[in-house]
Amino acid sequence: MNANRFRMLASCLSVVSYLLMVQKHTTPGIVVNLICQVLLVPFALKQKAFDMVGLSALFSGINIHALWAAILVG
Repeated sequence: MNANRFRMLASCLSVVSYLLMVQKHTTPGIVVNLICQVLLVPFALKQKAFDMVGLSALFSGINIHALWAAILVG
C-alpha cells in the first residue's frame, strides 16, 4: 500500500477509534488510535510534514501511557 492509502485508512480508523472510546471501550479504542498514528507517519514523511510526525509521536506516547494504565488497573 502506498502512503496515501495508509492516510485514508488511518482517517477511517480514527472515526472507529473515537466511537469505541465514546462507547466506553477504552482499551480497543486506544489500540485502534495507535494503529492510526502509525499509519499516518509514512504519509507525513512523504509530504515532509514533520510537525505531523511529531504530533503522531506525542499522541502515540499518550496512548501508550493510557493503555499501560488500563492494563495495570484492569
